[in-house]
Amino acid sequence: MHGICHSNAGRFVGAKMFGFGNNDKKQNQIEAESDEHVTAITKLAHDPQTHLEQYLAYYVGRMSPGYAVLVTGDWGTGKTYQVTKALPSDYAHYVSLFGLNTPEEIEAQVFAKMFPKKASLKKIADKLSAVNVGVPGYGSLGVNGLTSVLANTFIKNEVDNSKPLIFDDLERCSVENRQILGIINRYVEHHRCRVVVIAHDSKIVDEFKDAKEKIFGQTLMVEPNIDAAFNEFNASFEKQDGKDFLGDLKTEVLSMFRESEAKSLRVLRHVVEDVRRLMAILEERHRKTRVAMVELVRLFSALAIEYRTNALDRSGLKDRRGALYSYRLNAAVNGEPPPFVKSSSKYTSVDLSSALLNDLVLVEMLVEGRFDAAHIHESVNASAYFLKEEVAPPWQIVGSFDKLDSAVVDQAVQRMEEQFTKREVTESGEFLHIVALKMMMTSKGATGGTVRQVADAAKVYVDDLLKAGRLPPRAAGWMWFDSFDQSYAGVQYWVADPYKAEFKEVFDYLIEARGKALEKTFPRLIPPLLEVVRTDGQRFFEKVCHARNGTIEYEDVPILAHIPAKDFVDAWLASPKTGWYWIGNALKERNKAAGHYPSLKPEAAWFPAIVLEMVKRAKNEKGLAQLRIVRATELVGLPFSAP
Repeated sequence: MHGICHSNAGRFVGAKMFGFGNNDKKQNQIEAESDEHVTAITKLAHDPQTHLEQYLAYYVGRMSPGYAVLVTGDWGTGKTYQVTKALPSDYAHYVSLFGLNTPEEIEAQVFAKMFPKKASLKKIADKLSAVNVGVPGYGSLGVNGLTSVLANTFIKNEVDNSKPLIFDDLERCSVENRQILGIINRYVEHHRCRVVVIAHDSKIVDEFKDAKEKIFGQTLMVEPNIDAAFNEFNASFEKQDGKDFLGDLKTEVLSMFRESEAKSLRVLRHVVEDVRRLMAILEERHRKTRVAMVELVRLFSALAIEYRTNALDRSGLKDRRGALYSYRLNAAVNGEPPPFVKSSSKYTSVDLSSALLNDLVLVEMLVEGRFDAAHIHESVNASAYFLKEEVAPPWQIVGSFDKLDSAVVDQAVQRMEEQFTKREVTESGEFLHIVALKMMMTSKGATGGTVRQVADAAKVYVDDLLKAGRLPPRAAGWMWFDSFDQSYAGVQYWVADPYKAEFKEVFDYLIEARGKALEKTFPRLIPPLLEVVRTDGQRFFEKVCHARNGTIEYEDVPILAHIPAKDFVDAWLASPKTGWYWIGNALKERNKAAGHYPSLKPEAAWFPAIVLEMVKRAKNEKGLAQLRIVRATELVGLPFSAP
């Protein structure tokens, strides 16, 4: 109870400092109002949980200690949280210096915290002959007027030191540190206050070093209370969601945070929220498979921590398996390890290159903040945990070889080779998975031959499908291959540096071949397109240049280059005159687009041919009929000789 006696003494001294000590009634009132503060200090003194709480219990129990306490620590370690836990706001004057620009503003904020009620301020003003006290946030409190100098003096000298004074957010205040230290010193020395200063910025702490002996009698380094913070964060989210999505997997999140050696509780809070969002999207059958969920939570928690601490960025989340494989392959000659390798070395209980969540899904969630249920389910379902061997394609089983029995994998390899030999697979993404796995097995010596031979055989495969008319034609749009660009069916291609160039070669060959497959369909697509030209010029414009619904049917498909100029002009001249403007502008815009779409390059020589044909037709007309053709031709925007 030693500290409590000091607190009572400090309370009474503070009452006399306010000028209330000569009135027994007022003295008794102040004592009663302070009882709840004494109770709080009693609890703090008897139930210290951390070194911070223990010291603050001692400090606030002292009568006029004569020095301030500096609380510091790494960014995000929860300094404010732990101080407020030790000294709740009801039992301390908390002053945020955020956005304050002058010493007077700081003092006004302290005054406002100490005397939050207008009634209390008016009683104090009465003591000063009912002068008019203008206090920011309170307005006018008297009737006779008071100069700003007198008001500032009043604010400086009226102090309630029955509670400790806490200064926070120093780094967000534009007042010079020298002036802030002067203010702190006055409250400590002149007003006998107990002052705690929370410093979040190490630069400020360094600048305060010279003042430590004079002003700060104790500096406390705060370590994050990870367990308590985690429980509070999770409980808060549970209250919002009305559901416990983590269950006993909470310990997995905590274990990853400890392995990461991160300190920021801000990062921990974000990670808890991220993991809960992911778990909420999963299906019940996923959540019931504990071994999968343990790996999933560990994997996602670790990568979320690495991303939020800036150890990994978007590029670091991509091609995780390739980055790790490439570094290990060339470990003897590698210098500084890439970011993903550094991140992986921190964790002993999870493989950060796991494909349980593929790279693209991770980028969506962590970088873009999008938790797409379909993409997440696709990725998780493609893992060995949820593969149904009887229906899963062979490449999926082979790709999960490290989690499946050898007999199952060997059978899948045999079936995959059979599919390749018989040209059974026509879906581009599935074909690329097979090619990547064949290259991987060859490069590892698991099968015979060379990567070069696999690449050549893959190109022959593509040629055979094209020749047989079984290769799907490419779709419109410059990113038409986006659905199988880096992954397919939620799984990234197993591509590593030793054969990355050969895989890219096969990929490009496939893209070009699918363009040829589309060209083979032009003979049946051209007649309907010419009919559109003949009947509706605006609809033709929308098919090749701009569509109200955002879909351009022939956006980067060079179909116009395959239409004879004579046939196109016949359709143009036969169309309703109201549509000629749209047709001419369609050709003009299309010609400009050819410079941005390499696939439209074949059309470059087609537009002059159209102009030449229109000039010929104009020569056969006279008067306004001739002028109409000339004006329509001018819309194309290419030079021509008028008849």
